[in-house]
Amino acid sequence: MACGSLSHNVLISELEQIMNILERGTIVTRFYLKKRPEKRTLRLRKETRQILWSRTSSTNNKTFDGSLDLKDAKEVRCGRNSKEFDRWPDELKKFEATKCFVIFYGNEFKLKTLSVVALSEQECELWLKGLYHLVNDTVCAPYPLQVERWLRKEFYIMENSRETVTLKDVKSFFPRVHCKISTSKLRELFQEVDTRKRNELNFDEFVSLCWHFIRFSMNVFQCIVLLMIHSMFKILLGF
Repeated sequence: MACGSLSHNVLISELEQIMNILERGTIVTRFYLKKRPEKRTLRLRKETRQILWSRTSSTNNKTFDGSLDLKDAKEVRCGRNSKEFDRWPDELKKFEATKCFVIFYGNEFKLKTLSVVALSEQECELWLKGLYHLVNDTVCAPYPLQVERWLRKEFYIMENSRETVTLKDVKSFFPRVHCKISTSKLRELFQEVDTRKRNELNFDEFVSLCWHFIRFSMNVFQCIVLLMIHSMFKILLGF
């Protein structure tokens, strides 16, 4: 998707209103392949650029049934053209095509689909306008902002009821993202950014910890390279 200005000529003031509505969430009917359509709350988590869906009875915004990353969205299509909609023709008859939309997403050749029906044409239009902008804006975001959104998503997975993470949480985080660090060094970095001395980190402190880790890793890498060069010279010079 090409980067550009606001998609579909949506004004900034209108866009802000749309984002606020999508963040609060709307009731939709989600169509599935293997089970009958069900009511769900569909909402935007703007800071991580995710679309979340949860049971309508859920009052906890921290819990949800599933999600998709907007960076993986390949197309947003108005209408009823999807295998989930085709699976339930009798149910689909109850809904106008102007209330339906599909998000195609994924990183594999065979894309996944999120097929939903909004309560009204107006709500469907809000989702379409918002998604057209969000998908384009997410893909075109500067790399540091993409990293921050990814870290925010990872932080949400780990955080406790106080919206913080502990050393134990962080210790499990680094191996999960294929980063190696000794427990003693991690504890040292953790204590450096834990300026409040509470043995837990808020999001900003967690980001600071990650940057400390990157700088530490770069220093280690540089030392290894220098040692390798030194060893090569010793071999070449016959020492």
